[in-house]
Parts: sequence; C-alpha cells; structure tokens
Amino acid sequence: MKGWGVYSVAVLAALGATSWYFYAKAHEIHWHVLLFQKDKASEVLTAKKTVGDVLREQGLTLKPQDVVVPPLSTAVTEGMEIELGLVDRQVKVEKKKVPFATHTDYTDTLNAGEIIDIEQGKDGLEERETETFSLNGEEAFEKVLKSKVLVPSKNAKVLEGTALKQKLYPLKKRARVWKTITLPATAYYPGPEDTWPYTAGYTASGLKAGYGVVAVDPRFIRMKTPIYVEGYGYAIAADKGGAIKGNKIDLCFDTYGEAVRFGRKNVKVYLLR
Repeated sequence: MKGWGVYSVAVLAALGATSWYFYAKAHEIHWHVLLFQKDKASEVLTAKKTVGDVLREQGLTLKPQDVVVPPLSTAVTEGMEIELGLVDRQVKVEKKKVPFATHTDYTDTLNAGEIIDIEQGKDGLEERETETFSLNGEEAFEKVLKSKVLVPSKNAKVLEGTALKQKLYPLKKRARVWKTITLPATAYYPGPEDTWPYTAGYTASGLKAGYGVVAVDPRFIRMKTPIYVEGYGYAIAADKGGAIKGNKIDLCFDTYGEAVRFGRKNVKVYLLR
C-alpha cells in the first residue's frame, strides 16, 4: 500500500499541474492587434508580448532592411497597429538612351516665327548600373551606382528669329539645313548704279529683285534654292550674273549705300530644304 500511496500522490500532483497549466492558459491575456502589410490590414488575436514575437507567430521572417513600426522590442497593447514595410534591393545593369538637348540661338536676321534647324540632334547611349529599392512590392527610389557612355549624344542647334521686318521673301515654314558651305560674297543694288542696262527690277528667274534675293552660279547652286546667309538672313538663289562664276555669291540690298557698306567678305551659307 505504501507504493500505491506514492503513486497516488504523483498522479494527483500531475493532475494538479495539468489543471494549473490549463487554468493559466485560460487566463492568458490576449490582445487584438491590427497588422498592416501592403496597404492591407488584418486583425490578429495574440498573447505574445512584443511586436517581434507577434510577427514570428504570423510566420513572417524579416530581412535587415525591412521596416517595422513600432520597433520589434515594443510591448504589445490592446488595439495596437503594427505597420510592416518589406524592402527589396535589386542591382541591375542596363543600357539607356540619352536624349539629345537642343541649343537655340536667336537672331534679328530672321523674323519672329522663322526657325531653321542648323544641326540635327542625335540621341546617345549609356550603360548604367543602378540600385533599386522597392517598398512592399512598389518601387520607392532608384540610385545610379555608376555609368558609362557608349555613344555620346549630339546636341541639336536651332536658329530662331526675333525681328519684325517687312520682307520681300519671308521664310514660310520651318527649314532644315542639308549642306553648309563658305563662299566669298559681294553685294549689289538692283538699280541702275549696279545693274545697268538691266534695270527692270526682276531677276533671271523671274522673281522681283530686293533684299532676300542672291545671285549665284547655277552650276554650283540651283536656281530658287532656299538658303540662309549668316549676317544677312533668309534668301532665295534667284539671280545670276556675268561676274558670278563658280563658288561665289552676290547679295541683293534695298539701297546702293547698304551694298557699298557690305563690300566683300566670306560668308557661311546654309542650303535649306
């Protein structure tokens, strides 16, 4: 009977311990917690004591860069809101187009609204190594770690007018340069002082002579070719003359005095289309 007594005591002790366990379990404090993740909220009933314990209970494994508010060591309270920000880092190497820039020069040798594309721009190509951070699956920001120019970009050059002048032959639409040449230039006045005995006031191509008309050798520049002459402006190659042979150009002015003051000089000529 002595052995039975010892056994009985052990059983009763075990039953008492089990009862105490269930009693303690039944009287654990449970908290209602809101867990925010990727703009979604879920309600969690937990008896865990810290934020970190709650997340581990939910099977969430955090990376060092992940963000938790409040911090993991914070004690859990009723109605607490826990915000979880999962941060992903990715490093990638890719080729990207580098758009060309446009440089505009303004001139009073063209009227406002008259535009000439002097040089066409060309996009470049660059190789970039970037570090991208995403927060809860959405890209937060990108940082360029290093870059290498594979093809340099070429800036466009544009000439735009600012003047408000009456013009015999205005530039009616945006033009583009297809060839650039430098020519020796002279000047003439379409009156008897310069053109006698041809004083009808019309050019060899039939256009009225005046500022904006130039004389050329048709073997080098075709008649009625639109051009732009630096320092002079937009013009039409609409005339020719006995003294204009080869790569030369003769600029028409509205007065004899203007033609004399121009004299002779080399000018840059842009052939347009």
